[in-house]
Amino acid sequence: MQKEKIRNSILGILAFVLLFYEIIVLKGENYYLVSMAVLLIALFGFFAHFEKERPGVMLLTMIASLCALAIAGRIAFFFLPQIKPIAAVVILAGVSFGGEVGFVTGALSAFVSNFYFGQGSWTPFQMVALGLVGFFAGVFFYGRESKRWLVALYGFLAVVIIYGAIVDLNTIFFTSQQLSLSVVCFVYLSGLPFNLLFGAATAGFLFCLYKPVLLRIERIVKKYRLFDKNEV
Repeated sequence: MQKEKIRNSILGILAFVLLFYEIIVLKGENYYLVSMAVLLIALFGFFAHFEKERPGVMLLTMIASLCALAIAGRIAFFFLPQIKPIAAVVILAGVSFGGEVGFVTGALSAFVSNFYFGQGSWTPFQMVALGLVGFFAGVFFYGRESKRWLVALYGFLAVVIIYGAIVDLNTIFFTSQQLSLSVVCFVYLSGLPFNLLFGAATAGFLFCLYKPVLLRIERIVKKYRLFDKNEV
């Protein structure tokens, strides 16, 4: 357990180092390179979590299905700005399979869905932000029986605080001519209504989907004995 905490801390620090490398050195360019590096960190953390045992095909299929659901959900609601189920699905992945799965689901979903919405310097920030939202969902709720209102509340707070704070960094560094406290406050206050709406939508999706989705996942886990050999 201690070894896992140290590994996750190191990987989290590396993810933020990559973001600041993009800001300071790359100046927002070569964002594909940074995005792939973040994705590799996510995948390394995921596979390292299994240590001796490789994740089974059925488990990988489940995770791929959750990624596809998150991506499809974001695209399906393209006409409703900020009202998208992507963060809710990422949180459900973390709750169902643990923090590492939550992180890789969030990072991969943000990266792939941006081929539809548009790639840019913001992509690595979205990947890290959604990844952390899924990771902490696993930390707080994986392996525990939690009320859906509590998970929904987490979804709201995680999107507003974690996702909003990280993604808005892209705006601060790449659209502002001069960095100052007033600029930082202006960007965060300007983005707050959008983050609140995204957070409220995420909480709403979680409140509606939490029980039915987790029930189906539990049935599949028991039916195919996903964790007989692999401990997530």
